[in-house]
Amino acid sequence: MTSGIRNESLHKSVLSPCRIAAAGSLRGRILDCGGGLGEYLPYFVDSRPVVFDISLPALAGLRHGEKVCGDGSALPFADNSFDGVWACAVAQYLHLDSFVAELKRVTRPGGRILLLVPNGRSPWDWLKKLAGMDGWWDQENIVTQYSVDELAAYGKVTGEIRFLPMERLFRRFPRLCHTLLLEIGIQDGENA
Repeated sequence: MTSGIRNESLHKSVLSPCRIAAAGSLRGRILDCGGGLGEYLPYFVDSRPVVFDISLPALAGLRHGEKVCGDGSALPFADNSFDGVWACAVAQYLHLDSFVAELKRVTRPGGRILLLVPNGRSPWDWLKKLAGMDGWWDQENIVTQYSVDELAAYGKVTGEIRFLPMERLFRRFPRLCHTLLLEIGIQDGENA
């Protein structure tokens, strides 16, 4: 968040098999960006995670050795500090170009960045609105909700629909999904 202002209600994310597998695929020194509650820490197997969040209350309640408080628009880490980055439900609070540039800067060549974000054009969100339910746009302090096309400019996009059978099949059709997973691979010299 560029403003540094955030609704301090601590929100837990749904730990679906897709999300657990994605987070668990990262190895080495991992930046858990927006991970203040530590929900994904058990899934960073064979990793050394650093939890980073803008919420001091979230970090204060977390029992984990390496945790840092700060704003995702200006990460307080040296270049090439991490082998991978996991950022769940953070990107919609930031300007994507500058956020991705910061994540690339702190990720070593050969590393991976995984961003999980709401699908800004989710057909399911539209149906939820018709049913009188809150949707992605009802979240506070959103900078923007990103679409598949906007994310695809940075890397590979897959999707997630937690509540449908055969959810794995739908991952290949991210436009139909409720949540999007962006994977960015860092090449040699890319973040220099």
